[in-house]
Amino acid sequence: MRKDGFTLIELIVAVFVVTLGAGAAFMVINQGMALSSISSSQFAAAYLSQEGVENIRNIRDGNWLEQRTNPLTAWDEGIASDLDWQLIGSIPKFKRRITIQKQQPDKMTVSVQIKFEERGRAHVVAAETELYDWR
Repeated sequence: MRKDGFTLIELIVAVFVVTLGAGAAFMVINQGMALSSISSSQFAAAYLSQEGVENIRNIRDGNWLEQRTNPLTAWDEGIASDLDWQLIGSIPKFKRRITIQKQQPDKMTVSVQIKFEERGRAHVVAAETELYDWR
């Protein structure tokens, strides 16, 4: 008995194996791209949260400079106790919330949260620091 070609079952099995391998490769590539996109957004959110902390620090430092000419300027003047979620400039993907707690007259805790959605899931990146009126 001679076999000149593939049988129908061998052909179906071969197509199934090739399809399974191509599907697995596609899933791996898709997951890699998703992780890359999320990592990039988290990296940007970390910088934006640090920027929020630096903005509050700059207001405090500006008040110290203002005290040179106007001694009645408080070190925490112009710093609201809670800034709700706000869009960040020209980046509508990210929203920032700055929370300031004043536990003592010469100390405040600044917490910044960045919220964004990526691939249908919500993500939050946070930064926190304590600022003092050490002068």
